[in-house]
Amino acid sequence: MNQTPHSRAGLLPAVLTTLLILLITASAAGQGGPTAALHPLTADGQIVLSPSDRCPVCAMFPARRPEAAAALTLESGETVYFCSNGCLLRSWLRPGVYLGRNRQTIDRVVVQDYFSGQCVDGRSATWVAGSDVMGPMGPAIVTLGNTDHLTVFQKRHGSQRVFTLNDVDDALWQTISHRQLPATTD
Repeated sequence: MNQTPHSRAGLLPAVLTTLLILLITASAAGQGGPTAALHPLTADGQIVLSPSDRCPVCAMFPARRPEAAAALTLESGETVYFCSNGCLLRSWLRPGVYLGRNRQTIDRVVVQDYFSGQCVDGRSATWVAGSDVMGPMGPAIVTLGNTDHLTVFQKRHGSQRVFTLNDVDDALWQTISHRQLPATTD
């Protein structure tokens, strides 16, 4: 293919952009985890998204679908936002891969109650997989802050599996997501 000087000049910005992205990615990986959120959770555990926050699992911007966002805070005080509960669960199972940390450094897990949208503790929430609710990554893993709402949710949306965060392991993840997890780095 013959390239004119103009077509080669158009290629240079694309190559430079690609190199810059690779350099930034390598730099972030060398720091041992994702970039912390611009704004941390509030004292009462509310999510405060900024347009620049990125999910460390899929690189989506949680602010584009705030109703599906979830968060972890680390003992260091850093907050990491996720586009969905599914990406949060992947980080819970593979914190070394997605956060550059081990699970013991996770201080808080914050998810949103499906019905009210209120932020709740992910460790005490009821998690539901296999409903007809769709999220930013496809079929959603839904959280409920009140177990009394489970029957209503199931009547409206169905479910295949109900669990708690403590129940989540590789086998459960495979069952609810039909996706493999990366090898552990721990």
